[in-house]
Amino acid sequence: MANLLSGILTVALCAAAFLLAWRAAERENYRLALLLILAGALLLRVYAATDLFLHEWDERYHALVAKNMMDHPLRPTLYEHPVLPYNYQDWSGNHIWLHKQPAPLWFMALSLKLFGISEIALRVPSILLSTLAIWLTFGIARYYTDQKTALLAAFLHAIHGLAIELTGGRVATDHIDLFFLFFIELGIFFSVRFLRRPRWPASFLIGLSTGLAVLTKWLPALIVLPVWGLLAWGQLGWNKLLIHFLIIAGVAGAAFLPWQVYIFQVFPLEAAWEQSYNTRHFFEGLEGHEQAWYFHLEKMGRIFGELIYLPLAWFTYKRARQQFQGKRAD
Repeated sequence: MANLLSGILTVALCAAAFLLAWRAAERENYRLALLLILAGALLLRVYAATDLFLHEWDERYHALVAKNMMDHPLRPTLYEHPVLPYNYQDWSGNHIWLHKQPAPLWFMALSLKLFGISEIALRVPSILLSTLAIWLTFGIARYYTDQKTALLAAFLHAIHGLAIELTGGRVATDHIDLFFLFFIELGIFFSVRFLRRPRWPASFLIGLSTGLAVLTKWLPALIVLPVWGLLAWGQLGWNKLLIHFLIIAGVAGAAFLPWQVYIFQVFPLEAAWEQSYNTRHFFEGLEGHEQAWYFHLEKMGRIFGELIYLPLAWFTYKRARQQFQGKRAD
């Protein structure tokens, strides 16, 4: 009953914050509107993160490794003192745990060190980054649209169900995916800032964000580089484009490569296995993840928000109409 009442109160307070944000936007007080959206989003995320238990798949594993890393941040362990034989190829039952990159685990370990051992302390970094990501969404949208549209984008991010669930550790890959989302978006945010002023500090920050994203969930984070390239294409000459690319790639490499070299030196068996396992994801459906070709279309509503099918249908219609009109003109 107490949980039900706190849930009702949370929804009521968030609805009030979002309503006040809408009214502030009508008065063109966009800064206040954004602050109110962030406040409502923070409240939703705090509520989702106050479950006083760890969730299955995969928060319990991440929490245990982060707790162990409080004492030895460069030695990630699952079973701290294995007394029985274990299979180092089994990420759910081994000793040295390299199944995920270390950045989110370091943040969680630091939070546990600062605030004590608790479920909420474990989730504090995700709460903060998940809320800050909404501000990044506003900043990116503001570059391309007006402030009201950017506020709408921030609001949709604020109430996005999957983002809230990840913050609370309620779904698989939980805080890891939340950190990954944040660092990727941070890299895109700095890429947009780069367009306004293409200087080396922006390139440095793009590279650092990308490197931290790689240190969160490996090489898919490099999506930031082609996105930056497409945004910067045509705005810089080839020489400057190449120089800035080298800065970005160099900083990113400096951020994530030392850990890769280190684990291959110190934990060669585990590192080699995880590297080969990561590569197999490109060619195999592992751990029961064999899915039909339409899997991602089916899951788009959950991943991007339930309204995603409306703009998808609209853009499909517009594109088909353009093609049809083009053929008629010919």
